Amino acid sequence: MPRRIPGLVVASLALLATSSLEVQVPLLSSEPTPAIRGPLIEVGAGQWNLSVGPEPDSTSHLVFDTVASLLQRWPNTRYRNGHNVVPGIIPVGTLIYHGRETQEIPNGPEWVAMDPELSRGFCVGFGESGCWHLTFVSTRPLKVLYFDGSSGAKMAGGSLDTQDYVAWNKSHPEWVLNERKRIADLCHWGKKYNLDGLFRYVHLFFSEIMVCDFTSGVQLVSSIQLNPESEPWFRSGDIPPTPTRGYVPPQSSLWLEYKMVEAGTWYHFYPGEGRVKLDLTRLISFYDTDMFPSLIPLRSGLDRLQHRVAGISDRDVQQFHQRLDEVLQDYHSSESSSFTSGSVDWRTLYQVTRDRYADRLQILQYILSATDPTAENYSKNHTQTASNAMYRLQLMLTTYALQTARPPTLDTGVDKDLSWASPVYQYCATTHTSALYPFKASFTKSEHLLLSALEGTNREICRVIVRLWAEGIEAGVDPGLPLWPIGRGDGNVTDEYWLPMLKHWKNDVEGLMSWLEWSIWLKCRPTCDMEEICYMPTWPWFKNTPWPTFDSAPRAKGSLAPGLGDPDEEEWRNPLPRCIRRMEPFDWRNP
Repeated sequence: MPRRIPGLVVASLALLATSSLEVQVPLLSSEPTPAIRGPLIEVGAGQWNLSVGPEPDSTSHLVFDTVASLLQRWPNTRYRNGHNVVPGIIPVGTLIYHGRETQEIPNGPEWVAMDPELSRGFCVGFGESGCWHLTFVSTRPLKVLYFDGSSGAKMAGGSLDTQDYVAWNKSHPEWVLNERKRIADLCHWGKKYNLDGLFRYVHLFFSEIMVCDFTSGVQLVSSIQLNPESEPWFRSGDIPPTPTRGYVPPQSSLWLEYKMVEAGTWYHFYPGEGRVKLDLTRLISFYDTDMFPSLIPLRSGLDRLQHRVAGISDRDVQQFHQRLDEVLQDYHSSESSSFTSGSVDWRTLYQVTRDRYADRLQILQYILSATDPTAENYSKNHTQTASNAMYRLQLMLTTYALQTARPPTLDTGVDKDLSWASPVYQYCATTHTSALYPFKASFTKSEHLLLSALEGTNREICRVIVRLWAEGIEAGVDPGLPLWPIGRGDGNVTDEYWLPMLKHWKNDVEGLMSWLEWSIWLKCRPTCDMEEICYMPTWPWFKNTPWPTFDSAPRAKGSLAPGLGDPDEEEWRNPLPRCIRRMEPFDWRNP
């Protein structure tokens, strides 16, 4: 087995402690076992037992991932049923755009885009009048309420739930396409809190603001008439080209759609839409099991894609509005909502955690897939696979491998509970949050939830990787160990010896990644070529679905949940990334 310096270093930290170090330095100086508030964590939270995982109804990872994904289009397209409502501001000097048939400033609530590619798209169908494209600028910080998920997708299944419960206290699936009523009622509701608008994501990953009043907080910068999208360009005085004169119109509809798809990719991942500043100290999450216990049984046994807010109890709806009143009543748009005085930078803290583990877990999964005969990297050299996997585990734990954490000696046999590694588990799980404990007294309810979710997520990640690492040390995988596997006194180890352990490791790592469900791991495979772009299917563009027709029918094609037998049904239920063309001939419907 090849030797590596990192393996020697970690082995030394784990094994070469002297017998005089009988007392271990405490891992936490003030609060070794923090009180749990918010999402459910696990039984025996203070025991640091490597065999005890999260409870089935734990929501720590769900709070973590939804918060870590705020304002990012890729994850909010994948998990379109939003569960967070967060106050925020749009800073002074932010440009917003509105496409319409006339040049008049709207005299009531209307939708504006954060990018002109989207507002330009709403000019389609205006005929010879072209498109009046209005640009506004915010003259003061605009106070908005953000709905996560694909909260602008006009489709059944839950994407509009949170807005329904704000505006109407219940879900109204029959009003999915009634956007005019939605914006009017939301703005009417928001008047008592001086809300300037509502912020959400619409199709193709674009962000929009439902502006309630164009006479307050915004000023017109320009009002220009643009050429209709369907018209070709020609010189002044020329006769417009016609098909009979050899002119072939471009794929105007698909071209317009692709322009929006491409622009939307700018905000796929962290930091996402930076022109909106959220105040996470006032976040409300429907994954908060203390505040919304009625949703726990509704989620039980369901895939995350099926989680929604509809069905919540009347008591919990009342709780929701009471909490909304608390977070909005004293919230002023002049506040610096990303960092209120003395607040923790939760977004960055969450992102640091995801950055620390996302790539490392993915490469570990890839290494362990070598045990699968159907995998592209399949290898019968299980000794090398074990060594490669152990090296990756060491990389993740090198800063947590305490000198005082030692496996049993050869003559005492295997520690089946791996209790010797529990201090490493505890240190790994708490090192990035324990320093926050002195500030907990000043935390808001939302911040207690955020801390609990961060701890719960860190805890499970560390539990799994520390357990595998400890098993590897006891099995003798570490190339720096001057031992053979405990219980194998003859030292006769073949490639096949490692296979059962590696398969168990593969299942554990895949189980952890499935529990975390970070959408950053969802990529187009194989990678798209230069003439393609990776696309996450979203409303209203699923496979074989034309532009929706908004008529009086109860289900507008392409807008609501497809019926049984619909060719789009599987992609609607489980949207997965696929490559679409970015050059003519455009075709986003079929891969």
